[in-house]
Amino acid sequence: MGSLSRERLAALAGCDAEQLDAVARLQIIEAGPDGYAASDVSRLRLVLALNAAGIALETLATGLRQQIVSLDFASQLMFEPVTMSDKSLADALVGASLDLGRVNALHSSAGLSPMSPKRALREDDEEFIRLITECTGLGASDEGMQRVLRVFGQSMRRCVDTMRDLFRAEVEEPMLAAGLSHREVLAAGAATRLSLQRIGIRMLFLLQRRMLEEAVFDNVVGRLQDALRGLGAEAEGDQALPAVAFADLTGFTALTRDIGDVRAAEKAASFEALAQRLANLAGGRIVKPLGDGVMMLFPDAEAALKASLSLIAESAAHQLPEVRVGVATGQVVPRDGDIFGHTVNLAARIASVAAPSQVLVCGGTHDAATDESSEMDFEALEPVSLKGVADPVSLFSVKAGL
Repeated sequence: MGSLSRERLAALAGCDAEQLDAVARLQIIEAGPDGYAASDVSRLRLVLALNAAGIALETLATGLRQQIVSLDFASQLMFEPVTMSDKSLADALVGASLDLGRVNALHSSAGLSPMSPKRALREDDEEFIRLITECTGLGASDEGMQRVLRVFGQSMRRCVDTMRDLFRAEVEEPMLAAGLSHREVLAAGAATRLSLQRIGIRMLFLLQRRMLEEAVFDNVVGRLQDALRGLGAEAEGDQALPAVAFADLTGFTALTRDIGDVRAAEKAASFEALAQRLANLAGGRIVKPLGDGVMMLFPDAEAALKASLSLIAESAAHQLPEVRVGVATGQVVPRDGDIFGHTVNLAARIASVAAPSQVLVCGGTHDAATDESSEMDFEALEPVSLKGVADPVSLFSVKAGL
């Protein structure tokens, strides 16, 4: 990028001349003989963010003079730093067949703040508009794009928050505990931050590509199977119905009160990690975490029961609170990475009446697992009235066979 003029620095950082003059007057950022450095863009954006957060420029300048803080690390904030675009929002919308209202509706779906015609356009927002325009040209509806962006935004927010929390806990906190000042921590952690960002961004891409490949092949194989059925290519036997399992830690509210929020959150995270590993081993997956519980989807009843029994046993071995599980078998409705339908609701209701360290299943799950395997022992229970279910439901308690 080379040396920057005063006007170019202000444009790339997204501030006006008056703001830049105030920063320069207080010697927070100073121009060199040939102008401003490219790294001053990130430095100025950080200064503006601090000011917007309520830190007066005069206070920041004092902190810099007294060497309480430093901005030397600011050029190492982001692996791929973002600057402001040369285009205005109006320029980006020319020929895009989109208006500000539609763009902001899609922008908000991803959990991003609305774009304003009065503010400089970020580089990534310029590309966002271009990609939305491409999707529209390929036939994507606004409703469809909003669905995808909502899931992208929610998932990515959890990813980046986890990356931030990990950096604070495993990089910054040990430095502070060792006696380093906040200034020293920010400087020392800068290079590690960029390296971890690079690894994290690449890992997200690899996982997304891997899972997208699996989803694409699954969809294509299903379509081809449908097309070939008329030629006698029907699958032999009845296709197994999927099974949904809800599992949660019992007594979690009391546990939080007894050991505190932080330790209880660690217990919940350990439980989620354990559930994910065991679900994967059984050919299933976690559909979504539920704080102190998880909702899981399995290809059939047998897989769900094996994973559920293992989850109860291994949770005890890891000194986690007792786990209860409810399982129902039947069709589900997939939508936006989640699943819906009667089977999902039934599994949740069954879990709510399960006892600690118990796997409780509906009759359909019992029948499917009995047909497929003799490794399970079932105990028939009295029919139970479940919330939202019209008639009493016959339930079975499950344990591993001898």
